[in-house]
Amino acid sequence: MNRSMLASTEMAKIIADGLADKKGNDITIYDVRTHSTITDFHVLATGLNPPHLKALFNETRLRMKAHDLACYRKSGMPDSGWIVADYIDVVLHLFNPAARQYYALDVLWKDMPRLTI
Repeated sequence: MNRSMLASTEMAKIIADGLADKKGNDITIYDVRTHSTITDFHVLATGLNPPHLKALFNETRLRMKAHDLACYRKSGMPDSGWIVADYIDVVLHLFNPAARQYYALDVLWKDMPRLTI
């Protein structure tokens, strides 16, 4: 994996822009820099169904690849309802609506600052 000089804030916004272009819902960027030593931002988005989740992940992968950034680790499949993609400084969480409500990461990070999309 080649690490780019892209700032983590820019990475999060590039990811969010791609998700918006592919009609991701409820896109939220949580700034966890003051509470986490493993990442700077968590980006959450909701996809309507497995093909939509796959399209959201593929768009993210392509946009990050354009900046010489590869996903360090990916977990989950579109059919599972939750895909996690680790870009080191930014972690992407793609959910179907039921999984987003069940895992409630928005509740966990409700007091964290958010980046404007």
